[in-house]
Amino acid sequence: MKMLKKIMMFGTAVFLMMGLCSCKKAMMQINDNGVVTEIEVSVPATVEEILGEAELVLNDGDEVSPSLDTEVSDTQEIVISRMHTVSLTIDGKTKEASMAGGTVSDLLKQEDITLGEKQRVNYDLDEYLKDGMEVKIATQFSVEVQCDGKTQNLDTEAATVGDVLTELEITLGQDDRIDPALTEAVTDGMQITVKRVTFETLTETEAIEYETTYEDDSSMAKGKEAVSTEGENGEKEVNYKVTYVDGVEESKEAVSENVTKDPVTKVVKVGTKEETQSSGSGSGRSVVSKKAFYDCNGSGHGYYEITYSDGSVEYQEF
Repeated sequence: MKMLKKIMMFGTAVFLMMGLCSCKKAMMQINDNGVVTEIEVSVPATVEEILGEAELVLNDGDEVSPSLDTEVSDTQEIVISRMHTVSLTIDGKTKEASMAGGTVSDLLKQEDITLGEKQRVNYDLDEYLKDGMEVKIATQFSVEVQCDGKTQNLDTEAATVGDVLTELEITLGQDDRIDPALTEAVTDGMQITVKRVTFETLTETEAIEYETTYEDDSSMAKGKEAVSTEGENGEKEVNYKVTYVDGVEESKEAVSENVTKDPVTKVVKVGTKEETQSSGSGSGRSVVSKKAFYDCNGSGHGYYEITYSDGSVEYQEF
């Protein structure tokens, strides 16, 4: 009996040793959203056990291939697709999108987005998604910019006219004129014009024309004139604000003036003494009235209206 027990115990030990020898080592590749880790594990083992040994934790929404309960007995790749929430912006409009694993290209397919000929993404299409990533799709526009005598053609993703000028490093002066406005949204084929506005202050000396006044003089015969004071022009300094657009004068506005020499008024004496005529042979008529009428241009010339006793009227220029 004792011999039989020893044989049985020896057989059990051999069986256990054979069982232990059935376990083997295998190198596993774990692709965690594009990051590859290699780990040597004892197989057979489940995917869940292998991830635990690699100290990789799964979060809600993460996907694993093969599944966690799959038993692995040989070298195999385990792929973890992490659930990511990213912001997706298309031509200025933003929304959130979630996806387990994948690349930017996969995200576009999920969102049923086909890129147009002039649309660009701010990441490579094969870039793996990451939580919080901001994926932006912008449309590229062809625009023409005229500034400083030059014309520039540009393919741009700028949203506004102001963004285009910033991209071209065009600095604006406070009074420069931009068409369309800086806040205008960019469109394909848009023409943008920048006009430089500058100012200059000029001082010019100008004449002040003298005035003419007329004074009655009873010592002079009616209709007679005599200049008692000669007129003389004055002078003034006028400050002008001149506006130039792209170097061409657009307007000239007087902003102030200073009189440096006063004008001298011309004074003309006008006779008011009535003439008398003796009656006798001749025409038989006498002057009843003689009125002077002056031209409006201030020249001192005009005409006389002479009324006679017989009712006739004559006109004489002077």
